[in-house]
Amino acid sequence: MTLNLITKYHSSSIGSKVLAIHKLSSNENPLGTSKLIRKRLQINHIKLERYSNNIYKKLIQNIAITYNLNKKQIVLGNGSDEFLSLLCFAYLKEGDEVIISEHGFLLYKTQVLAAHAIPVIIKDTNNKIDINNIIRSINTKTKMIFITMPTNPAGLFLTSREINQLSALLKPTNILLVLDMAYSEYVKDDRYSIKITTNIVIIKTLSKIYGLASLRLGWMYSRPDLIKSIEKIKSPFNVNRIAQIAGRVVLSDSKQRRLSRSFNVFWLIKLIIYLRKANFIIDRSYANFIVIKLDKKVPILLIENYIAKCNVNVRRMSEYKLFNSIRASVGLPHENVKLINQFKRLKKQKFILVTHKTEKCTTQYWKN
Repeated sequence: MTLNLITKYHSSSIGSKVLAIHKLSSNENPLGTSKLIRKRLQINHIKLERYSNNIYKKLIQNIAITYNLNKKQIVLGNGSDEFLSLLCFAYLKEGDEVIISEHGFLLYKTQVLAAHAIPVIIKDTNNKIDINNIIRSINTKTKMIFITMPTNPAGLFLTSREINQLSALLKPTNILLVLDMAYSEYVKDDRYSIKITTNIVIIKTLSKIYGLASLRLGWMYSRPDLIKSIEKIKSPFNVNRIAQIAGRVVLSDSKQRRLSRSFNVFWLIKLIIYLRKANFIIDRSYANFIVIKLDKKVPILLIENYIAKCNVNVRRMSEYKLFNSIRASVGLPHENVKLINQFKRLKKQKFILVTHKTEKCTTQYWKN
């Protein structure tokens, strides 16, 4: 059965049982959502018993204005994740192939398998999506290509030149190039720009820089016929009223968006510099998290638990095929300092593998 091939997606787990935990494992916005939400989202005045088509249309209009897009080519979703399943359901049939990078978002593979299609996993180069490997994997069965821009967990992106090259190659085909741009607002680089063509699908979320993770609000932009197909099969009221109202508010708050980006850039650079000085291997990241490469001799779960001792929750990346690696989100200043200091202590910490032999068995465990 196809379901037997699917691994359940697990959100980040809390490594420490202490209640006061600093959660740097889910790439959330540490500054929270816009203060305007507190002022304008008066729950007592919201008619929760009514459906909200008017707000839905107004939110689409706001997105179109903010990103300079055609409102007729935008559809809202229950987070950006919903579009993964909708696209697979609408566009794939049994035996079709979908190209996914080896460190790509775990739900890509899940939704492709659920549609009875075949995920084709390509190798990355130095943790970055390799466009040449994508091209080599394309055949007559290929129907979609999922690309994260920038990637999670590596935090890197394909340049506009690479995306344009790939898009031009796909133009004579019916292959969709799906760009998952959840972290796009954090990127400040001239090479990061998308020329939208008919075979490109853009998926975005308001969970990250806009700080609305718990409200699950995303949107998709594509050519009109594909948008109409998605609108046919999606739930008619898939985005709740509170999320729609909040979405309109945060899109209007450009000041908070700029603050979140500048805060993230400052602390991202600071984290990388300080941890590199402590001799950790860390690549450049264009998102709101970093990946820290660790010593292969010590089990990564042991490291994760050691970091959790200072009440900082991070996430190991084994499920993303990045072994002996930890991902840490940018947090508030005191959380970032805690993270840096705990990693510095980790460098001085000795972990010993203890072997205990008895007549019946031999057991091993680590201690520090």
